Amino acid sequence: MREFDAEQVQQLLAGPRFIDKPGERRCPACGAVAVRTYVYRRMGPHRTVRITYMWCAACRRHKGWTGPDAGPAFNDPLLEIPEAARSTLLKDLESLFTRLDLLWEAGDLPQVFGG
Repeated sequence: MREFDAEQVQQLLAGPRFIDKPGERRCPACGAVAVRTYVYRRMGPHRTVRITYMWCAACRRHKGWTGPDAGPAFNDPLLEIPEAARSTLLKDLESLFTRLDLLWEAGDLPQVFGG
């Protein structure tokens, strides 16, 4: 697995915001319409942060970042997993993206924002 480079990230972020149009995007690395996004909240001792991952289901390039927990509410299908298993999953990107791909194919992703 490799990360998207800075230019590829800029291409991904040039379109509409994911929360406004949560479908797949064209991958700037391989050209497949397979870039998916997943967002979750992490509670910290002083504040809650929002963590976002974008990955290509075809070539497995990815990028993740952390920011303030601002914006609309959203669903998180991984909240159904027991906390210890979820914590382990979030530390292993290959397993995380495989699990998220299964949720995407089952129709549980993309996430719904604003509800």
